[in-house]
Amino acid sequence: MDVRHLKIKAVLFDLGNTLVKVWVTEVVFHRVLSSLGITKSLEEIKPAIVKTELDFKNLGYRSMYGKLPYEEYWSKWNSFVLKNLDVPENERLAEMIQAKWYDHTECEAYPDAHETIHKLKQTGLKTGLVSTGYEEDIHAILERSGLKRELFEVIVGANTIGREKPHPAVFRYALKSLGVKSQEALFVGDVIDADYRGAENVGMKAILIRRRRVNTNEVDELRTITSLQEIFAYMN
Repeated sequence: MDVRHLKIKAVLFDLGNTLVKVWVTEVVFHRVLSSLGITKSLEEIKPAIVKTELDFKNLGYRSMYGKLPYEEYWSKWNSFVLKNLDVPENERLAEMIQAKWYDHTECEAYPDAHETIHKLKQTGLKTGLVSTGYEEDIHAILERSGLKRELFEVIVGANTIGREKPHPAVFRYALKSLGVKSQEALFVGDVIDADYRGAENVGMKAILIRRRRVNTNEVDELRTITSLQEIFAYMN
């Protein structure tokens, strides 16, 4: 494949459920609490997390995601979950949960991730990563999944510019960093609004990867794949 004759010059990816399988939050929280000698069931933790998300939205903390420093945001979030679990408030405990988080998270790259990215690099295409996570989370997940950060010319997280997908500025920042026009870039992700529509709205070609079942008829109108290897059919 000769990149000089391709319309697409760069491929950008979402991270979770696109390149990497990531454990659900309540499972990780349960594991971390257990390691600290705190016994709470998954049935207790899940609604506590749901309530925390609602509390964060109502109190305005959610709007500070990507703007507050990494440790500050997640320690505050952990404190709210602990409170909703009726665990005595303890700032040190909230910080310990954050420090131990990735010791209890299993991050596994999908089998087609390494092969596809290496093939793109060999072809001469530029690659990038655009995630809703904090940069610190992105790097931790990449390290544990075996995907080297050097595989990507640009990595954009929520705190890179203080915005998150689907805000146009996030995609434009990635495109500018790669030195390509929007019509020269392909974006692959698993979320319709944040990934597919967000990329399309700035003029990129978007593809939805269906790692799991999506219960909506809207999918029928989109470009979809079930394996990353299929993206090579969309390079022109």
